[in-house]
This record gives sequence, C-alpha cells and structure tokens, in this order.
Amino acid sequence: MTNIFIPAFCVFIAYKAARFIKNLREVRYVPGYRSMFSPLSLLGAVLPYSWFNYGRNWYWIMKDTAFFKYTHDMITIVPWVSGDPAYFTCSPEVTQQLLGNEGQVQLVRPPMLGSPLLLWGGNMFASNGEMWKRHRRVVSPAFGTKLYATVIQQTCFIYKDMMETEGWSAKSSVDVDGFLRITMRLAFLVISRCGFGISLSWSSDEKGDLNTAKVNDALAMVTETVLLRLMIPNWAYKLPIKRLHEIDETWKFLAVFMRDSIKSRAQMLSGDPELLSKSDDVFTRLVSASDNVGKYNLSEEEVIGNTFLLMFAGYETTALVLAATITFLAIHQDEQEKAYREITSVIKGGLEPTLEDLSKLPHTLACFNEALRMYPASPMTMRTMPQDVTVKVKRPAEETIVIKKDSLVIFNTVCTHRNPNFFPEPSKFKPSRWYDVSEHDITMFGSGPRSCIGRKFGHTEALTFLSLLLRDWHLDVSLRAGETREQFKERVMGDAGPIGMSFGVTGPMNLRLTRRP
Repeated sequence: MTNIFIPAFCVFIAYKAARFIKNLREVRYVPGYRSMFSPLSLLGAVLPYSWFNYGRNWYWIMKDTAFFKYTHDMITIVPWVSGDPAYFTCSPEVTQQLLGNEGQVQLVRPPMLGSPLLLWGGNMFASNGEMWKRHRRVVSPAFGTKLYATVIQQTCFIYKDMMETEGWSAKSSVDVDGFLRITMRLAFLVISRCGFGISLSWSSDEKGDLNTAKVNDALAMVTETVLLRLMIPNWAYKLPIKRLHEIDETWKFLAVFMRDSIKSRAQMLSGDPELLSKSDDVFTRLVSASDNVGKYNLSEEEVIGNTFLLMFAGYETTALVLAATITFLAIHQDEQEKAYREITSVIKGGLEPTLEDLSKLPHTLACFNEALRMYPASPMTMRTMPQDVTVKVKRPAEETIVIKKDSLVIFNTVCTHRNPNFFPEPSKFKPSRWYDVSEHDITMFGSGPRSCIGRKFGHTEALTFLSLLLRDWHLDVSLRAGETREQFKERVMGDAGPIGMSFGVTGPMNLRLTRRP
C-alpha cells in the first residue's frame, strides 16, 4: 500500500506545483497573496481566515493591511491547491479605467457572480451583452420621479405605522436592541409597497387572498441560504434532516408566492388595459413585459429572476447601510446635530418631506454615503476580460499591466473605499468628504453603465426615514458599564462581514432613542 501511496502523492504534488507555476504565468507574476485555497472557491469560502487560507471575509479582516498596506493598486491571489487565480484591485482609478469603459470593452460578469440570483431565473444583474440590454430596457423606465414620490409617501406611512405598532408613540424614550431589525423591516415594506404594489403593514403580512404571511421570514431565509442552495444537491433535501427540509420548504413557498403574484397581476392587467400607465410599481412593468411579443418580452422565469433581484437589491442592502448610518449618528453626536438642524430648517414640524426637500439635505445624504463607503453593501464586483486589456497603475510604480483574455478581475469595494491614498483617515466617519461630490463620483453603487439602477430609490428611502427619525428622536448608543463611545464603536462597528448576500455591520447596534421636545 505504501509503495502505491508515495508515488501517487509525489505525482499529485508535482501536478499541483506545475499548475501553480502555470497560474503565476497566467497573471504575469503580478505580486500578491499565495494562499492554499482561493477565497472564491468552496473550501476557501467555508474555511476561516488563517495563514494558509484568507477566507471569504479576508478583505475586512485585512482592511488596514490589504494590498500590501495599499502600496499596490493591483495584486493577484494565486492558490496552491484549489481555485483559479484572479486579479484584485483597490484603486478607484483602475476601477474607472475598466468599468467606466465597460460598454466598449464588453466586460463579462462571470457565472459565479450571478449564479445565486440565477437560481430564480435570468435577470438584469446576471446577464451580459444584448440580454442585459433587454432586461435593462424593461426595468429602467419604472425608476422615475413618480416612483420616488411614491417611495417618500410610503416610507412616511410605514414610519407612522412603526411608531404605533412598536409602541413608540406613547414613550419619551426607547431602547432598541439591534437597530438592524427596524431597518430590515422598513426596507422590506418599502420594496413590497413601491416595488410590487403589495400594501403590507408593520404588524402583519396578510393581504387579500395571497398567502404572504411568511414572505418576510422566507425572503430572509432565502438570502441567508443561497450559498447552501448552490452547494447542496437536490437529492439531499429528501434526507431526514430538519434544517434541510425547512430550507427546501421555504424556497418552494417563495417560488409559489412569486408565481401566484405574477398570475394575479397579469389578470389585473388584462382586466384594466390602462393599469400599466397608472401603476407606479416595478413589478407591474415586469409582468406586463411577460405578455409582450418581440424584442423586449420576458419569460415567467425572467420575471421571477428580476423580482428576486429587486427584492434583494432594495431590501437587504438599503437596510444594512441605513442601520450603520443611524448607529454612526448615535456615536457622533456632532454629526447628528448638524443633520437635525439641516432637517428641521427644511422640513417643518408635522409635514412630510418632498423630493425637493430631500434635495436640500446635503449633510444628511453625506452621512448615508459615508456609512456606505465604510460598509458597502456589495463588497466586490467581478468581471472576466473578453480580450487582452491594458490598465495603467501608479502603485508601487507607474506601469502598464496587460491582463490576459479570460482573466478574472475583482474590484474590491471594501478596500477601494478604505484606500488611504484616496480617502484620508479611512477608518474615521467623516461625512464632509462627500460634500459637493457629483453623483458620478459616488462609486459605492458601482461604476460605469452597469452601476446600480436602484441608487436613487435607496437614497430617497434612506433620506425620508432619516429626516423623520432625526426630527422626532435624539439618538444615542447603549453603552456597557464603563464603556466609552470609542470603545462602543470599536466593539460594534469593528465587527462586519457577509450578511445574506450582502455585507454590513454584524455587531449588535443597540441604541437609545429619546423624544425631542
């Protein structure tokens, strides 16, 4: 047995060594990290951070030392054992060179990036080329002034509903254990009402004859278990394992709910030909496209795929950044006071904000953008090069790097927006860095033609909620005995990582709200 094992082991080592050297050649020996597993591989993502494996959260753990302390605009990660090599960049300049010209270069979103969303069907996020244009053509007209006015109206309604349901209306102070629970609920209800025309309330999800009682919990579980769903084969769900049965049942429930919703909305459209022009929700436009014939029609699977994409994009991501913004304002009382004075100077007591009002809140918006910079909900963007592409880098020295065809480039959003060469004192919450910055230069929503279509939706929702909350309540943190604000910040805001399919603060954002006179 030993006589067989030793030669086989030697062959295995020789094969891995040859492949490692080949991969180094593929990335032209660009310096970087050499781990046992690629952080994008199954083993690399599952195993924790260590000297031999960086793990799926390496960019946060190494946020202060990544990219050789940000002395290199571009690095490579070449694994010894498992996974493919890839380029990583932390440079806004390199990102702009590639993503800013994405329409000309025809960069490709790799399947691994869109595969979680493709579980539901083709969609705008996971598609490329002409197919992406088709999806975008259907979805983008819905994102206009009419929709944003509805976002304000519905967010105001949900805020009042929250005050009554949570029992805050009758209280002078409130302790909230984990403010993310509040923003998650808010974001879910806003996207339900504005994205899909389903008028759910804070206390109950029961509406009409659609079984939506479990939708909120189902959506949360689905986003949390996407990676498991990709890894676990279908036959495994028949095993006598309770957790797997729960996952399978939840996914089936959400699929049935989506199909029932499509069927119901299609019947409404057929009964009222003018419904499309009167509706201000995205879902109606998607369902209408499923009835079209020609270039811009969508299949039922594509409607479901885009529905799940928009629910994910408008629910989890906004909630995470909004919770971080509110917690930062509770920590930094001076920034909160600036926002409060700005809000009360624009929106008079008792009145609901308008789109014009929100445009007059630059500091409040800057607070949200600064929280988004520090905790970008989408921690990375990936593209595959369709041809040899050249990029110019400045660090560690000015040179031109040729990225070979089919190479994978990962734009690390977390490290890019903590790069001290572009964001001085990157660990400090400084909203002023976003004063008078054009929308084009706010890159946390992505760069180029494929940047986030829901940018304005998220800004409108966040500004509306912040204006109401800060107008009515003074925010403070719930400190432990003997704890300072800086210690709270380090303990809570220093703990971040993947949440579902997004990225955000994982520490307990416990706050105290005191009613303003």
